[in-house]
Amino acid sequence: MPDTQGYFETGRQLVSGDYSDYTGKRTPVYPLLIAAAGYNQYVVAGLQSAMGVGIAILLYLIFARLSGHDSYGLILGLTYTLNPSQILIESTLVSETTCTFILLFSVFYLFKILAKAAPPGEKDIAWLGFLCGLCILTRPQYQPLPLLIIFFLAYCFHSLSLSKIWKYIFLLIPVLLMLIPWAFFQYKRIGQFVLSPDLGYDMTNHTVKFIEAAPERYADLKEILIENRTVKLRTRHDTYNCVATSIPEMLKLRGYKYSDLCKELGEMNFAVIRLEPLLYLNSVLRSFVTFFKPTWYGRLFGIRSAVTSGGFILKTIALVYASFHLCCMLVFLTVPVFKLLKTRWTAFFTWTSELSFIYLLVLTTGISQAFVECGENARYKTSVEPLVICVACWILIKFATVFFSRNKKPAFIGQ
Repeated sequence: MPDTQGYFETGRQLVSGDYSDYTGKRTPVYPLLIAAAGYNQYVVAGLQSAMGVGIAILLYLIFARLSGHDSYGLILGLTYTLNPSQILIESTLVSETTCTFILLFSVFYLFKILAKAAPPGEKDIAWLGFLCGLCILTRPQYQPLPLLIIFFLAYCFHSLSLSKIWKYIFLLIPVLLMLIPWAFFQYKRIGQFVLSPDLGYDMTNHTVKFIEAAPERYADLKEILIENRTVKLRTRHDTYNCVATSIPEMLKLRGYKYSDLCKELGEMNFAVIRLEPLLYLNSVLRSFVTFFKPTWYGRLFGIRSAVTSGGFILKTIALVYASFHLCCMLVFLTVPVFKLLKTRWTAFFTWTSELSFIYLLVLTTGISQAFVECGENARYKTSVEPLVICVACWILIKFATVFFSRNKKPAFIGQ
């Protein structure tokens, strides 16, 4: 896929020092992993498969600890290995699998700290900061992660007062020591102090729906976007990836570098959003809903394609997976509501601080990405999807256990 070529090119540029065609689009962790693998796609695929095994093990360790049962941890870890979307993503040379491994290792390390029932030391906090920085430099969408962990730790250890929370702010030191040098490197190469210049590009996926509101000084860019939007609506009945097909023509028209064009698109987008805030918020809401759809639902090689053009077996697998996935999303999103209402259907389910963090992580990821991106939001769920599926399956297993043994005393999670 096109993203793969970009990662390989960035890896070669970072190692060789030849930045003549450097766009700044990709953050360094995954390109450097590709470089370390000798730019051999089979070696990279093998590394991603090994990470997939590591992810399953991490899920086992996380949920065996949370449930208090190794058997639950084993079952929930296996949900990752049987997930078709995860199998697909592991076989595709993009950064999602690497990010999932780092993110889940961060979650595992955080829960290990909580299990000590004592405030973490500076060493543990520094390691968490390093993992957060690594995660962000793999996929910048996780920039809220350090602050989320800081406030979560402060809350769990009753340290929300200004006199106590400073200890957890130490977590930001390794994060900043990793992000600032990269942002400075970007500034030297593309003239922007950013992790990636893609914000303007991504937000155009929102504003292209109502790009007519763009100020007249962007008339040429607006015309190109409207032309490509018309083609997309006629052939695909949506505006997905319209900006990607518009970029080559925009670059040729303006004579810009990619990063400079993204900067101008960002300025145009903010001008459009100021004029049409309600249309933007409507698009954000739709993007948040899309976040919980099966991964790569809209892709040509995704579930929709399998259902419409695949054979009977492929159609059956795709439909079963999509149905199961949507069931898990529904369980994940509705159980907290029923728990707050204290219904008898959730009496078997004991809420824990670890579960609170998982929910905060998933919702923060979905909400923050919805404001930036419109189109591939389901794909941006990839790194947190294993946690969502595991929590939903855990709840379903516990509910089934209680339902089929209702004459016995219910077993509570964590006991």
